[in-house]
Amino acid sequence: MSNFFSYIYKHILLRCFFISLLTLLVFFVLDFVISLITESSGFSMLQIQNIAIESFERLLSYFEMIMLLSVLITLSIFKQANNIAILQSFGQSPLKISMIAACAPLVLSFLFIGLSLLIPSNDVDTYPQWELEDQSISILQKDKLIIIDFSSNKINKVLSTTPNDLSANTERSSVLQKMSSRTLSLPFATLALVLLASIFLYKHQRNFSLSQSIFFGIAAGFGYKLISDLFYLGFRSFDLNINLGIYIPPTIALCFSIFFFLKLSKP
Repeated sequence: MSNFFSYIYKHILLRCFFISLLTLLVFFVLDFVISLITESSGFSMLQIQNIAIESFERLLSYFEMIMLLSVLITLSIFKQANNIAILQSFGQSPLKISMIAACAPLVLSFLFIGLSLLIPSNDVDTYPQWELEDQSISILQKDKLIIIDFSSNKINKVLSTTPNDLSANTERSSVLQKMSSRTLSLPFATLALVLLASIFLYKHQRNFSLSQSIFFGIAAGFGYKLISDLFYLGFRSFDLNINLGIYIPPTIALCFSIFFFLKLSKP
């Protein structure tokens, strides 16, 4: 019987990984093609590369929702074939089934974090980065770093760094910007969102149809994203710890999901 469970779980994992990867590829290609048609005035290699990077960065912004959709599709396929009902009849908990399905999004999220650190971002090259100090402002532009000193309530000097210093500062700024972004919370947020949405496949299996369960799962995902963005913007607006604003919503969602999964597991 353990071999049967291993076969089913392996099939769920591989199917979820394939569907997740395919869905990511479809969204990336659609975004890239639309951006290429609407934004590009030419087809030089540099413009195509920049558009591809922008499409990848936009893909990261709704990565969790794509993974949610992929897991719901995978579990719906197995539920329609009565495989999930068979697993539950033999004492397999819904939490374990959903955790197995969530392994594929977790692997992909770590892969995307690595890619986001390797792929150069367009933000540093396009928009000036500035830092306010006690009596000066440092402005990092595409080709120079300008330091404006406001000592004695007036501008005393404007300095520019050498190309080597600029390259080092730009590289450090880019790495720090990426390391402190919401991208690092991607695995935790993805796990919380997937578990939250998959509850509806088990909770309402007698009261709602399969399509309605998927709809409620997606609606829960959109609600979570809205609350998560509000937390992030609120903590950022009031100068609070950004990490708290990033990790509080997925922590609440994960605790809520585990609580309901444990209730579902009770006879």
